[in-house]
Amino acid sequence: SFKASEYYQHNELSTLNDSAKSLNSTLGFDHIYLVNLAKRSDRLEKMKAVVNALNLDVEYFTAISTDDHKTLDRFNNATYMNATHKACYVSHYLIYLSIAYNRYDSALILEDDVDIELNITSIMTYIHSVLPSDWDLLYIGHCMGWEGAFDPPIEETSETFKLYPSKKPYCTHGYAISAAGALKLIKELATLYIPLDLQLISKIDEGVFKSYSVNPAPIIQTNDNPSDVSPDAEFLEYKSLINSTLYSLGLK
Repeated sequence: SFKASEYYQHNELSTLNDSAKSLNSTLGFDHIYLVNLAKRSDRLEKMKAVVNALNLDVEYFTAISTDDHKTLDRFNNATYMNATHKACYVSHYLIYLSIAYNRYDSALILEDDVDIELNITSIMTYIHSVLPSDWDLLYIGHCMGWEGAFDPPIEETSETFKLYPSKKPYCTHGYAISAAGALKLIKELATLYIPLDLQLISKIDEGVFKSYSVNPAPIIQTNDNPSDVSPDAEFLEYKSLINSTLYSLGLK
């Protein structure tokens, strides 16, 4: 049987510093995880440049690969998914366990193929000011264009980046989880038969998770290097940023 204590720390923790984290360095969350496959050192170097440019404090979390049979086999509750989808699910599920184990009040999960608005700190300062206290999930990045298309924002504002109730927030490249949300995820996603983002949408539709989305998305997937953490990303329409961090660094 799977034991959380065995696997939540499956890789060494790697943070930029050990000092107390400020609001700015973790965008208002207790912790930031950046998920990266060990074989993709190219992406890791690019993401380190983004992290440094934005003065973020992150934990580099090694994603489970499709050939890590020892770990994947412990999750025999996801046998109907192909290996790539299962590896994505297990990687994120391990982070949910880590959030709960470390008793973080909240955490942001980033995948290694993202670009971020240069003023993400000020964007998130506003978002936190209007985010309901009983939130479970917060999609700062999403795909497919459903978010903000049908409902009014939580607060009418002149701010460019507004907060909306989540509709169908496809993709998992940039989303945050509250402490309560992590416990719900561990319970509700213990068994999975469809890709992670589709299961999350289903649970949001059912009212299991109180979820919100920022639109336009200030965290996007890059279109020059399709995701191998979220395997279906190459089929999605890509968004653009107003002020791209990668562009400012000459990396795009």
